Amino acid sequence: MGAPVTISGVSGCRAARPRRPLVSNSMIPRWPSSGHAKLRMLPLARLALAVTLAALMSACPLAQAQSDNLEPQVRKFIGYMARTHGFDARALRTLLAGAQPNRDVLRAISAPATGRPWYQFRPLCVDDMQVTEGVQFWYDNAALLERTRHDFGVPEEIVIAVIAIESRFGRYAGGYRVIDSLYTLAFVWPNRSAYFRSELEQFLVLAREQGWDAGSVRGSFAGALGWPQFMPSSYRRFALDYSGDGHIDLWDNVADIVGSVANYLQKFGWRDGQPVAARAQLDGADPNPLLQLGLRQQLLSQWAQRGVSSAEDIGQGLPASLFSLELADGPEYWLGFDNFHALLRYNPSRNYAMAVYQLAQEIRAQRERPALAGSD
Repeated sequence: MGAPVTISGVSGCRAARPRRPLVSNSMIPRWPSSGHAKLRMLPLARLALAVTLAALMSACPLAQAQSDNLEPQVRKFIGYMARTHGFDARALRTLLAGAQPNRDVLRAISAPATGRPWYQFRPLCVDDMQVTEGVQFWYDNAALLERTRHDFGVPEEIVIAVIAIESRFGRYAGGYRVIDSLYTLAFVWPNRSAYFRSELEQFLVLAREQGWDAGSVRGSFAGALGWPQFMPSSYRRFALDYSGDGHIDLWDNVADIVGSVANYLQKFGWRDGQPVAARAQLDGADPNPLLQLGLRQQLLSQWAQRGVSSAEDIGQGLPASLFSLELADGPEYWLGFDNFHALLRYNPSRNYAMAVYQLAQEIRAQRERPALAGSD
């Protein structure tokens, strides 16, 4: 596939028991959604899941532990890793023989939170606690966040909102063994197995590079890692040693976490000083054929010719896409600019990108409120 997509469970958007990763003695250092692709479950996929779960329930754990009984596709993968990356085939057989197909992983990926209607999804991500903790995080790390904004052009509140939604500042960074999650999705889940097999490859290489015990690292149901919930490929490409201590740590080093999120968004097109989204006004235009364009961008001046305008004063030369959000009493329409699309590269869900944007707005407004009150 093309550019890596962060796949996470947007763990900060659901009420789950807080878990911390298991860190081996060899590990110095753990939502991107992120970035977590939106996976909708079609009827055939539901049937496949039911068959898969039935097989898992009847599987003997002891048989799974026998490396001689590995499936042909797993043995083929091991051969590929030995040839391509120089892994010891025997050690890899032992590791993968100990991987356990996980029914909870299959259930979670078949019903992602981002697939809910917007009016149900937003309260899971944007709430008073997220705002309060976001403001406190900003106060606690103001100099770091200012440095990050200067280096990458990504506003402080956007970086904070991504971290909040992905893992609620690390409290919900994932309690699944990554080797189990990626094994399940690469060799058991019937959808996107090639993608997850690639992520398993990247995880094993990453663990070797970082000196991790690959069997002990914990993450999201999809194998995403750390506070920002980077998939292994994204960890290898975009995670930074922003603290300069010689290690990249997305579990315990706030500088690395903040710098890596900003670096990811900049690499995927974040434009300093430009808008993220704006309410759209449809002046008598039929929205249906316009929405069928998908997220194809056009200049605002071109949208105006179709009867669509921004509710805010924004230059007509900016490209934007039109999309809708599902409210309880009907849709509302929005324009998404280049920075909205950068958020979509973290997690390709409009709900996700809008939640980051609106949480970021509320965090900034709350942070600025005391200063405004004190100036009266």
